[in-house]
Amino acid sequence: MSTKKLKEVVEKAKKNDFISISELMTGIENNIFSRKEVSKRIFKESHESLKIGITGPPGAGKSSLMNKLIPFIRKENLSVGVIAIDPSSPITGGSFLGDRVRINNAVNDNNVFVRSMGSRAELGGVTELAEDFSDILAFSGKDIIFIETVGVGQSEYSVSEITDLTTLVFVPESGDEIQLLKAGILELADIFVVNKSDRKDSNLLIKSINNILSSTKKNTKKIPIFKTSCKTDEGLEEFATSIISYFKTMHENKNIQEKQVLRYNRRIKSIIEKDILNKFWNNQRLTQLEDINNSSIKTKSPYVLVDEIKGKK
Repeated sequence: MSTKKLKEVVEKAKKNDFISISELMTGIENNIFSRKEVSKRIFKESHESLKIGITGPPGAGKSSLMNKLIPFIRKENLSVGVIAIDPSSPITGGSFLGDRVRINNAVNDNNVFVRSMGSRAELGGVTELAEDFSDILAFSGKDIIFIETVGVGQSEYSVSEITDLTTLVFVPESGDEIQLLKAGILELADIFVVNKSDRKDSNLLIKSINNILSSTKKNTKKIPIFKTSCKTDEGLEEFATSIISYFKTMHENKNIQEKQVLRYNRRIKSIIEKDILNKFWNNQRLTQLEDINNSSIKTKSPYVLVDEIKGKK
C-alpha cells in the first residue's frame, strides 16, 4: 500500500471517520499497512485515553456490562472505544462471537466504536494487535477504551500488560471466582465487579473477595468492589462514575503512570524479540525444522539439534 494512501487513511481516522479507523485496523491485521509505519504516524497523539481491561470467567456478562456502561459515559460527553477479543476459529483465525451484536448501545452513535477481533489462540486471549488497535482508537479521539478478553480466567495476565486499569468481573454461583482469586489474578486487579448481583449469594461472594483481599500481603491499595446488575441496573451508575473519575485524574495517578512506563518497556522488548525471531527463522532453518522425523526425536537431543540449526559445531 502506498505511503500516500496510508497518509490519507490516517488523516481521516484522526477525524473519527469510522471507515478509515476500520481500514487502519484491517490494514495492519492483514499486513496491508506496516504496523511500524502506522505507529510512527499516530503514536504521539495516542496518549489521552484511559485504557481499561475487562476480564473474568465465561458468562460473567462482560459485554452486557460494557453495553450498560456506555450510556452513562456518553452522558458526560466522553467518547468510547471497545475492542472485544473473541475466541478464534482454529481454521480462519477470525472471531467466533462478534461482541458488536451484544453491545447495541453503540448503534448510531458516532462517538462509540466497537471492534471484534479473534484471540488467535494467544495466551491470555489478548493479541499484540489489540495494543495497536487501542492506539488507533486513542488517536481517533476516544476518551475511554475498553479491551474485553476471552474470559479464560487465570491466563488473562496479558490484559493487565496493555491497559491502565484491569477490571475483574465475577458472578455469584459460578464456582470459579474464588479459585481464580487464589490463583494470583488478585494481584492484577485494580477494580472488582460482582455482576448479576440480582442472583443469590452475591453478598457472600463480596465477603469472600474482601476476606482474600484483607489476607494478602499485596493488598497495599484499596481495591474497589462494585456490585452490579444489568437486569436491575444496580450499581451501574456508581461503576461508570468511578471510571469517569479515573479518566479525569489519570495524568495525576501515579499507579497509572507507572503502568504506562512498564507497558512501554514491555512493548519495546516484545518488538525486539519478535524482530530477532523473524530474522533467525530463515527458509534454511525452517526446512531443517520441518525435516525432523520420528527417528530424529528418538536419537538426537533437542539441544544438539538447536546447535545444528544455529550453525554451531
